Amino acid sequence: MYLSAGDIEFLKSLVIRAGDTAQRMQDEGVEVSRKQDTSIVTRADLTVQDMVIEGITSYFSDAVCIHEENCEKPPGRIDDEGLYAIIDPIDGTAMYSMYLPVWCVSIGIFRGEVPLHGFVYSPGFRMMFYNDGERSFLNGKPIQAVMNDSIDSETNLFYASEVFHDFSISFPGKIRNLGSTALQACLTIDNARNRTLAFVGKSHIWDWAGSIPIVQKAGGRIRYLEKGEVRVREIMMNEYELPDYCLVYNHTDFETIRCLFKKK
Repeated sequence: MYLSAGDIEFLKSLVIRAGDTAQRMQDEGVEVSRKQDTSIVTRADLTVQDMVIEGITSYFSDAVCIHEENCEKPPGRIDDEGLYAIIDPIDGTAMYSMYLPVWCVSIGIFRGEVPLHGFVYSPGFRMMFYNDGERSFLNGKPIQAVMNDSIDSETNLFYASEVFHDFSISFPGKIRNLGSTALQACLTIDNARNRTLAFVGKSHIWDWAGSIPIVQKAGGRIRYLEKGEVRVREIMMNEYELPDYCLVYNHTDFETIRCLFKKK
């Protein structure tokens, strides 16, 4: 079911090339416009998306691409044997448009609704997260989430901005919003170095798709706050939107994490 080593190297190369292109475009000057929902889109979002779609469909002739910008309506059904590439050309566009480095290019590869591989590249932080069929890697070195049951003033919790619309958070450590879903989710499994306990957010499948396989192969845990297991088929049929807040966490007891969030 998993891709070959050659396939993985191709996708790594593609996401790095796409990220470096976006970095050059940011250095040269960001062109910003607004979508119908008032969210920001840049010329780099469209350029990088076209580059990634062309690269994937040329290499994988049977791949179906699902992407953030100008995406068509969800498919009527998910083919369990179909190869799906879910693309976020720039995850963290608002940060990108502010000339800040907290953004990434994210690609998730799925067989039907089963997550196979993720590729999340942050040019600004020189971080390349990906996974094969057995392990996850950061810059070519294996990475493993640490189940840390201790929470103190130096423990980090990442959150997406929409979380505070619906929850208050009671947490003794540092609460941070870096502005990029896939990057924050991947940083959560680097907790042996950065002391991160969890990341919580919502949004759409393309914001999450690249990070999901990486988190799973690194031994991190992922589930909804209320609705249990994350099911990609359900998200796709929900016009690509997650039905609940999603939590990536490194702790043996889910309820210890869940109780940090109080509904308003």
